[in-house]
Amino acid sequence: MIEAILDTGPLVGALDRDDQWHAWAAEQFAAIQTPALTCEAVISEACFLLRTVPGARDKIFALVERGLVRVVPVLPGESPAVRALLARYGERMDYADACLVRLAELHRDRPVVTTDANDFRIYRRFGKQTLELIVP
Repeated sequence: MIEAILDTGPLVGALDRDDQWHAWAAEQFAAIQTPALTCEAVISEACFLLRTVPGARDKIFALVERGLVRVVPVLPGESPAVRALLARYGERMDYADACLVRLAELHRDRPVVTTDANDFRIYRRFGKQTLELIVP
């Protein structure tokens, strides 16, 4: 069992049987010690991406309500750090990624579970430390 920070891709993959990462994401969910940490931006992205999958958005909220996924508030307390990350990485980084990198700074013992290896291999904690990742 691993304690983890959860990105949008694995959440969508676990809930959408037609997603290219479904099998991998389901396997990761089985290995994650609950609760997995995430941010509201990830929940928002996942709800949008799963809007056509019957019942998937309800399952997201059920994961949160059952304590399997814990949504960690990032703003307003971490606003300066998130803003600095967005400034550093420019157009490459979206708000959800900035929040997850900040969570990885605050919870250094937790890897980020993501399908977005291209970006998360570039992002750095505290400007210089690579992130521990679990990727397909």
